[in-house]
Amino acid sequence: MKYFRIILILSSTLLSQSSVLIMSPEPGEEVMDRNILIAASFYNITDIKAENVQLILDGKNITSSAFVDNEMISYYISFIDPGKHEIELFTGEGNSITWSFFVPGEIKQKIDPIIYSGKLRTSTSIDQIDEESLSVSQLFFDFKGTAYEKLKFNAKIKLTNQENLLYQPRNVFGFKFNLGDILALNLGDTNPQLSHFTMSGKRIRGLDAALTWGWFNLHIVKGEINRTVQGGLNNSYNYTVDVDDDGNKFLALSRQGYTYKQDVLAGRLAFGRGKKFQWGIHFLKARDDTLSVNIKVNNATITYSESDRTISGLDSGKVYTIAELSNFAVIQTGELWSGVKPKDNLVIGTDLRLNLDKKRIVLEGEVAFSLTNNNIWGGAVSKAELDTLIDDDVDGKLSSIDLDLIPFDPIDITDIFIINLNMVPLSPIDPSAFGDSADVSLFEAIMSMPSLAFRGRAVLNYWGNYFSIEYSQVGPEFISFGNPYLVKNKRELSISDKLKLLNNRLMVNVGYKHQDDNIMTTVDNIESQNTFSLGLNILPGPGLPTANLSFKTIDRDNGINKITQLTDSTYTDNRKNTRSNHFTFNLNHRFFLNWSHNINGTLMLLDKKDNVTDREPGDPQYIDPSLVSNVVNISLTTYYNIPLKTTLSLSTNFSEFSKGPGEKASQVFNTGNIDGEYAMNEGKYILKAGTNFAKGTGISDVSWIGFKGGVKVNIIERLSFNAQVEFRSKFISDKTTQSFIARANMDYSF
Repeated sequence: MKYFRIILILSSTLLSQSSVLIMSPEPGEEVMDRNILIAASFYNITDIKAENVQLILDGKNITSSAFVDNEMISYYISFIDPGKHEIELFTGEGNSITWSFFVPGEIKQKIDPIIYSGKLRTSTSIDQIDEESLSVSQLFFDFKGTAYEKLKFNAKIKLTNQENLLYQPRNVFGFKFNLGDILALNLGDTNPQLSHFTMSGKRIRGLDAALTWGWFNLHIVKGEINRTVQGGLNNSYNYTVDVDDDGNKFLALSRQGYTYKQDVLAGRLAFGRGKKFQWGIHFLKARDDTLSVNIKVNNATITYSESDRTISGLDSGKVYTIAELSNFAVIQTGELWSGVKPKDNLVIGTDLRLNLDKKRIVLEGEVAFSLTNNNIWGGAVSKAELDTLIDDDVDGKLSSIDLDLIPFDPIDITDIFIINLNMVPLSPIDPSAFGDSADVSLFEAIMSMPSLAFRGRAVLNYWGNYFSIEYSQVGPEFISFGNPYLVKNKRELSISDKLKLLNNRLMVNVGYKHQDDNIMTTVDNIESQNTFSLGLNILPGPGLPTANLSFKTIDRDNGINKITQLTDSTYTDNRKNTRSNHFTFNLNHRFFLNWSHNINGTLMLLDKKDNVTDREPGDPQYIDPSLVSNVVNISLTTYYNIPLKTTLSLSTNFSEFSKGPGEKASQVFNTGNIDGEYAMNEGKYILKAGTNFAKGTGISDVSWIGFKGGVKVNIIERLSFNAQVEFRSKFISDKTTQSFIARANMDYSF
């Protein structure tokens, strides 16, 4: 068995570079129905814990019948029915690894009972850091299964004591159903993936449904991006003192501290199976519900303070509820509220993907356009009002655009989008491209549209090369409420190549990326960044160390080349031109010397310098952007002949930076950790203990020492309890503070 494992590890090492090496069966492999070995290697994963590994075959947890240690997992099947079989492997670190294999033969039509598996976890943590404390309790429930070989279902629930109506939801409820490859239905909390520019991973609560029928694909999302938050009772209103037409003073109350309910409807209609071709059109419509926030909150309070406009009957410094102020106050309408304004967002776009030569050539692109209204109070303007929206001339034009060219009245499309003065951009396209005096070409005007976003990507996968080139542009006013993580006002070109050499024992990564903000035709100073990167991943094979090396150079320039002279003796030097060199080297080696060891070392170097060489000496406003940072870390994990594992980790960090004009500072930080785990009663009990320490000198003198301990108990099969505590004393100058952290969780798999 030992030699067989070595052969499997060696074979998979030559074929793969992933952390988990799939050895048998290979993904998509066709195998006979007898004497099947499911095997995967953890050779590239350090500190893996065998007790956290879970193996699922066709929805059934088979871990208890498998062979598992810190190096691999294997499971022998004497016979299995024909058809497609799915394997899911959980390593306890990150996401699961899933692959499938196929057994030829006649598939017997039979009605199987429901196959299911699940996991239930409870956790509690108590953190006391200096003067701050936090207590969190959570319950996780994950249930999945298959019914009649076609219907797959999955339920995920998370409950926490952090759920609070003053914030967005912390509890999670997700229910997923799949009917073969035809229908996917998600209810509750979901993270839809429609397209890069419309909705890409944003959490919503509602419906997420996808239908695939041959060449026809339809994906619909409808739900809630934000739920209503009325705000705290002591922060729901502010006020000003006003005077009515009769000269009587009153409090004008304005709502604040709230969040509107924001609903979204998004969809993508696509044609093509996706294997070779798919073209799609997509849209997103999101709007705040102005009726979701209560105008009057009777129990809300304000603290009245006298001013030169004192109101008779109110006492200065007294706290009043809104109900008590009915004779002294007027609650303003939404248009006058001081809180956030209700918004409207519309995104439309299209995407295309081509896969050629068995996906060795991939071509894909996407373009999207957005409209956003930052304040929809008051509704839409009419077509006649557009005439004087930008200027005061009644000439039938919006700037230089003839209003007769607009085939609709904005009032008629309020269900789609609300157009008024608060729309961004106010003019979607540069008006200078229209009319007899146009000084910008129509092509330039389209490419520089502030609310336009597009991207294109090409991939070539030949002769061990994975070559990719991508160009993208996101305008400064492009907004999608379904993807708030997009970086706006950025144009980017990236080129990269991943090259496999020496039977996949050497991986070379080379990349170049250019970024700038030269999108609008009116940009005077172009900010740019150029990045060149080189990486080597060396995996020579079992018994030999693995190494990773990366080097990256980043050049940044804000496009300002001259000093701005204010007067004869004063000036402003806003020039920014820097180069940063990043170097990282990591070495990992597993070896045997009396016991089994794993040693890991990392070296990180950062050197950032100012490229401007003609600075005025003694400039009192100049802060040197230069930075030097060196980090060295080494760790050693030892597995003894007894059920004991220890880990020793040491690191040092040196930094030098500017703390003001003409001033340099440095900081040295040294840390260390010693951890141990001891298993008792054949792994039923695992005891954990450790200590950590740190000392920092330089601009800040700080040190700490901490102690931790814990226990894991496998109560019964698939039911375990885990608890750990840590105490730390921190010393800063003459001040000493203590921190205490306690965590406990219970897991049950079925």
